[in-house]
Amino acid sequence: MKNLHSVGLLLVFVVVVSSVSVQAGKDRHKPDFSEFDLDGDGVIIESEFNEAHSKRISERAEEGRKMKNLGKAHSFSDIDTNDDGEISTEEFIEHQSQCRKKNTQ
Repeated sequence: MKNLHSVGLLLVFVVVVSSVSVQAGKDRHKPDFSEFDLDGDGVIIESEFNEAHSKRISERAEEGRKMKNLGKAHSFSDIDTNDDGEISTEEFIEHQSQCRKKNTQ
């Protein structure tokens, strides 16, 4: 009976820790390409980028999140590295990768 009680407590602990970990992960959420590719055509044009970026900022503000890095927000041209007027999946992923590297240094 004592072992069963211990197993029960262990399961409760695992669930709580998992829940906290998932919530912490949400705080560091990076947007998916699809969140910016509003028409689903496989590329992000500047108007889509601006609309999705504004929506993301509004949602985060409504959630009461701190906007500490808002001044460091990247522009469309920062991500459109080949200057073709579109952000490809590859450019988007590369930009996120570069941001993650900067944040871990």
